[in-house]
Amino acid sequence: MRYYQSERVLPRPRKHGHYARYTGEHVERIRRIAEFQERGLKLEAIRAVLAHEDSGAVGDWLGLDAALRNPWVSDESRTMSLSDLHQLLGRRPRRLVGELADTSVVSRQADGSFLVPSPALLDIALRLFDAGVSIDVADRAATLLRRRLAKAAEDLVALFEGETGRSFAGSGTPDEIARALDTVRPIALDAAALILAQEMERALRHLAATGPRPARRP
Repeated sequence: MRYYQSERVLPRPRKHGHYARYTGEHVERIRRIAEFQERGLKLEAIRAVLAHEDSGAVGDWLGLDAALRNPWVSDESRTMSLSDLHQLLGRRPRRLVGELADTSVVSRQADGSFLVPSPALLDIALRLFDAGVSIDVADRAATLLRRRLAKAAEDLVALFEGETGRSFAGSGTPDEIARALDTVRPIALDAAALILAQEMERALRHLAATGPRPARRP
């Protein structure tokens, strides 16, 4: 209780002598704080939500929160057994299980199962293997892309956030921002694929002009 009071998300109780008296309003506020925390909101964000006394404003904010957290791709982690992985590998070498477990693509669990953080990335790694790219190189390529694109994503979010209410999302109401994000999502994915393809083409043309480095001998 005192912690929430110090964070200014819970009103201080009335004092009766040496005793603090909490009311039903305090109980309801604690319930709402717990609900917001389950959504993943930090206390700073919860404080901002609770500052809106009318339920309509809070509802708008929560609608925007849901839009911001809406996944852009359908790729949920899953747990697989060894037989599941063998079935997925098909005719590929069984040694790939160990190679996958040595990367971030698959994580071996204490009970002998395997956690696959991104089934889509696992599929890409196997497709690259079929094309002659080792699992290790595929994993390093994914790590490199994630590192570079993470910075680009942060910069893009900062750009759109800075333009909200001016040249992005109309006047910047929660409903307008949610609609704008729904429109931007597929366009952003297409743009990322297009720009990456253009840059790969540019880099490969440069490689063709300068000549590849001699292959390393094993």
